[in-house]
Order: sequence, then structure tokens, then C-alpha cells
Amino acid sequence: MSTRKPPPKSEPTQERVWSDLSEEERRLFEKEFADVAPLRKGSDRVVPVLESKDGKGAGTHGPRASRTEDALVVEHEDGATTGASHGVSRETLRALARGDTHAESTCDLHGLGADAARHRIRQFVRDSAAAGRRAVLIICGRGLHSGGDGSVLRDVVVSELCSRQARTHVLAFSTATAARGGDGALAVLLRRPTKVG
Repeated sequence: MSTRKPPPKSEPTQERVWSDLSEEERRLFEKEFADVAPLRKGSDRVVPVLESKDGKGAGTHGPRASRTEDALVVEHEDGATTGASHGVSRETLRALARGDTHAESTCDLHGLGADAARHRIRQFVRDSAAAGRRAVLIICGRGLHSGGDGSVLRDVVVSELCSRQARTHVLAFSTATAARGGDGALAVLLRRPTKVG
């Protein structure tokens, strides 16, 4: 048991807090945050709206606004979109973006409206997870025929991957490599199936 005195209450500074840590606590802190980098200026980090039990958005305030283990945090930066569940390392996300994991199945949404695309994404994610697939590709297109706003379906895909139903299966996603569709596709990493019994 430590006999260290708590720091004085007047003007707590970062230096005082850091110096109050034991050597072991510092090592643990540095290990846990080794791959963390500050957001670059101009990045657009989005914390998704959490859903209440009735399926309606709870907003970003109130009792349901705390982070849950299965919530995905979405970031838009330099034209790329990524999303990751709590605990997914930056290296895993970078590997997904580089295309290090081969997609075991593909879902092409070309020609679908938003509602049909949502239904197809739900079914595809559920079926892929049930089949034990770890990496899949969802093609949403670049929105060349959608007008000046770009791909409408990309936003639908991101929203659906962050939904309560999909989060039970989705671990992370990233804009695909150019060879796999670039900003017209999302590479998705699914959770390992849980073993029963």
C-alpha cells in the first residue's frame, strides 16, 4: 500500500498529477496510450448518437449519453471515413484501411434507394457474421449520379453500421483502398463469433 500524500488542492496542474504517479502507473499509462495521436487540425470526429431502448436517438445529453462498450466512434479525415468500437487499436484500423485483410464477401448497393440499401446492409452483416466471416466489403458507389452532394449511400452505410443491430457484429470499418473501390466502398471488420458452450 502506498504512503504517498495526495497533491495539494491548490491549482492542480498536469505536472503535479503526473509527478504524483508511481513509476509503475506511468509505465501502464504510457503503454495504454502508446498508439494514441492527437486529432489533426481540420479532422471531423463524430461521436454517434446513442439509441435508447425504444430505438429512438437519445441525443448527446442526458443519462444515455455515456459511452457504451459496443458504440462506434466515427471519424472523417482527409476524405476517408473510419469507425471503430471501443478497444480497437489504431494499428488495426490502419491495417483495415491498407487492405491487409482480404474481404471474404461483398455487398454491392449500386442502384438501390436508401431504404432498400439499409435492408440489404442489415441482412448482409447478419448473414456474414453468422457465416463466421471476419472481413467484408460494402460497395456504396461514389455518387457520380447523385448530384453535387456525392454518395448518399455512403452516409446510409455508415449510419447502418453504427446502428444497434449492426454494432453487435461490427468491430470497425474504413474507406476501402483504391483497388477495392476507394471512397465508393467501405471495408468492414466483423467481431469474432462468440463460442457457445
